[in-house]
Amino acid sequence: MLLATTSLSSSRAWAAGSESEAGDAGSAKVEEIVVTARKRAERAQDVPIAITAIAGRALRDGEHLRIEDLNQFAPSANIVIPSPHQTSFAIRGIGSNPGNDGLEQSAGLFLDGVYLGRPGMAATDLSDINQIELLRGPQGTLFGKNTTAGALNITTAAPSFTPQFTGQASFGNYDYRQFQGTVSGPLIGDVLAGRLTAYKTMREGPVRDVTTGTRLNGVDRQGVRGQLLYQPDDGFSVRLIGELHYEGDTNGATLINSMGATPAAFQAKLAAAGAAIAVDPDGLTTATNDPTLIKTRQAAISAEVNWKVGELTLTSITAYRNWFYSSYSDVDGSNKSILNAGYSVRDNQFSQELRAATPKGGRIEAVAGAYYFRQNLEMDQITQYGPQAASYLSGIPDALLPTYARFSPALATLMAYNNSRWDIWATPETRSYALFAQATWRIDPQWALTAGLRETYETKSERVWRPNPTNVFTGQPSAALAFATYPSTRVEISNWAPSGVLTLDYKPKPDVMVYATLSRGQKAGGVNATVPGPLGADSLKVRPEVATSFELGVKSQLFDKRLQLNVDLFDTGVDDYQATYIATPAGGGSSVQLLTNVGRVRTRGVEVEATAAPVAGLSLSVAASYNDANYASYPNAPCPAEAPAGQASCDLSGRPVAGAPRWIVNLGGAYEHDLGAGLQGFVGGSYSWRSSYYGYLDNSAFVRVDAYGLLNLNLGVRSRTGWQVSVWGKNLLDEHYVGSYLNFGSLLPGVYVPYFGDPRTYGVTLRASF
Repeated sequence: MLLATTSLSSSRAWAAGSESEAGDAGSAKVEEIVVTARKRAERAQDVPIAITAIAGRALRDGEHLRIEDLNQFAPSANIVIPSPHQTSFAIRGIGSNPGNDGLEQSAGLFLDGVYLGRPGMAATDLSDINQIELLRGPQGTLFGKNTTAGALNITTAAPSFTPQFTGQASFGNYDYRQFQGTVSGPLIGDVLAGRLTAYKTMREGPVRDVTTGTRLNGVDRQGVRGQLLYQPDDGFSVRLIGELHYEGDTNGATLINSMGATPAAFQAKLAAAGAAIAVDPDGLTTATNDPTLIKTRQAAISAEVNWKVGELTLTSITAYRNWFYSSYSDVDGSNKSILNAGYSVRDNQFSQELRAATPKGGRIEAVAGAYYFRQNLEMDQITQYGPQAASYLSGIPDALLPTYARFSPALATLMAYNNSRWDIWATPETRSYALFAQATWRIDPQWALTAGLRETYETKSERVWRPNPTNVFTGQPSAALAFATYPSTRVEISNWAPSGVLTLDYKPKPDVMVYATLSRGQKAGGVNATVPGPLGADSLKVRPEVATSFELGVKSQLFDKRLQLNVDLFDTGVDDYQATYIATPAGGGSSVQLLTNVGRVRTRGVEVEATAAPVAGLSLSVAASYNDANYASYPNAPCPAEAPAGQASCDLSGRPVAGAPRWIVNLGGAYEHDLGAGLQGFVGGSYSWRSSYYGYLDNSAFVRVDAYGLLNLNLGVRSRTGWQVSVWGKNLLDEHYVGSYLNFGSLLPGVYVPYFGDPRTYGVTLRASF
């Protein structure tokens, strides 16, 4: 489904490099979108999959520049990115497991055919994008990696043998500045072409630190992508892509919108340390006193080779990616140095995919292949206590602590926490091998049967250990805290993961298709990258997540293609659903994220996507979903903060799944009109609303995310000569909304840390193309 564009020959003349074909002059029809969801070019309306396709032009015109902007296009999607490492990408309520590198995502992310092993790899600017396809439901019989919730397939614009240049500059409030540029064209005749894209984005943070006066949650990211396309004839091509990305942000500031269920005793401890916390329901102020820094570096190279051998098309995709993430921040949320935390992860991944495809249009169309994926991670979780830590932990003011500690060994131990640093090291490794095949049998012009099968074998292993805590100034071990050490231990898991799909589709008319699908997807098990608890190394193992889904859908084009209406009913059961939660390890130290198998989750509902072109130049769209996502069985869930003290677990069976709004409604519209004198005016807007949901796994009343709606508008003028000026505004109603929460942990029990979305932003964009 393409939003905010219509199939008008006039609009094609104004938009150089558009991805879609034009309709007849003066006509008003919904655009035909071509997708590659089944590894071959097909009309989206001919693919019996619940799929939302968004053309690059729609992203550019609406100033949609980040992955989380897809929330405003697709039904049943909830994407939250408080930081690259905490990226949460859920489809139909499945996949809300951010920030733990022992798990893979339930919704797979693919960039130019390459699987992204960490979701944060996609947390970059959407620059020079050709198209984005969001597939809902279990995938795997065609994509490189198994997924249980769906797949997001991003394709960048390829090199062109026609010279092209596009450049743009944007300026907005919060000192927002963004620059993008692309140049493409032939390098050696009609055999070798190149493409170079670069971007840089800067923005001052909307959060003010009342202690230091600095601004936080700012953005500073930049990147470059270079491509070569060698195509000596129609039967052979090689596409090389290399990219670099760097990000240095102040995201991740500790914001507190409520003290939740924090006991009075902990309030007294804050007073003993002389600490003050800024509680701000709007998430615009904090009281931290130490820097908040996040750095991300990413480098990647891939090669796609397509070769026609007889009737077959052979494809090879070879890729290597390196992703480094580092964060360090004041996490106690106060104006005193009590606790800082850091995290770093280095990811090296290599993948190789080989597949063969039969010609399109035959009685049987088939794709078969093999896939290999290797991932090596190096992680360091840092906990650093500051000079006021002992006062907070004991509730005794600094001036009195030395005297008390002379008579109390326990207090002497607490004083050793001051200025101490704790590390947890882990080195997870993943190896994945798969064979897959999918075929469509066109029984007759109206009926078709599709069947697919995939068999995957995966192994995961890791070493995890915690050395002796050290003093941050001297670097010497803290003997009083030696009990916190944990020797290196090795954890291993392996499993077979069969997946399959069976789809029957029927076309009673050329522009109407009805389909029914039964599919199964499986996500590999996980190994937790933290110190084992009382149950030992086995407590670090997480079982595979298995999804079984049934769908019934209708795709239609009505009224001479002026209206496109798609409806999909789904019912999915997920066994051993994987998720993360916060726990405090035995033996001391800060709280850590642990992995768990929830039990069984059931999600069922309906999705509706409609696009209309009632008159030339006007496009209207609706993408809505109702999703009843519940924990069918979760008897040993973590308890919310308001639960009775000492209660070890709670039963959340029958309760809503965290991160899953029951209702999502996205409305969009765009209008283009010829102004004369070689100019065209355009205006567009969208309103995205989602109902309330729980923002954290334990369904506490303090993590209830209120319903909210985001209004975006843009208008401008473009010229036939290639320049364009537009003004835009995002979240124009200035909603102060929360995307998700994390449990604060042992430092302030009962407090949840919210991740707020951006406040109102607005600006102007200048663009030139030729």
